[in-house]
Amino acid sequence: MIAKKFKDLLTYRLNLLANLSSKIASHLNQVEFQLAPREWRIIGLLGQLEKVSLQRLAVEVDVDKSQASRMVSSLIERGYLKRVIDAKDARGILLFLTPKGQSTFERAFPSAVDRNEALLKVLSLQERVVFERCLDKLTLHARDQLEKMRESAQAS
Repeated sequence: MIAKKFKDLLTYRLNLLANLSSKIASHLNQVEFQLAPREWRIIGLLGQLEKVSLQRLAVEVDVDKSQASRMVSSLIERGYLKRVIDAKDARGILLFLTPKGQSTFERAFPSAVDRNEALLKVLSLQERVVFERCLDKLTLHARDQLEKMRESAQAS
């Protein structure tokens, strides 16, 4: 389908879906776990990764390093995260979940899976497979386009 109106644009439609889904998750995570959306993303990622640098975490959560640093500091103060010196690079720090953070992840992740399934249940199994394949393909293509744009800008 060729976009005829602004609301037909893929980015508009994807953002609308992402925002609606995020609002549902945000409300439930705030009520149940007192976590803001990006805080949940940090805990969710660290729940599935080992120790991670602040730089990698910022990339994974898709925020700039200063925003990630503020969120991490808040989560450390509240007892969810801990930081240690990187044994491979004494200037770097690594972040990981504390027992409180791990416990929160273990309680919150099943809720996230349930929300995910509730959203996707309107799709048949075949539609879901195609949708997920299309998302992967579009994401990879968008990353390639962004990388080419950055390379082009650097060459200029």
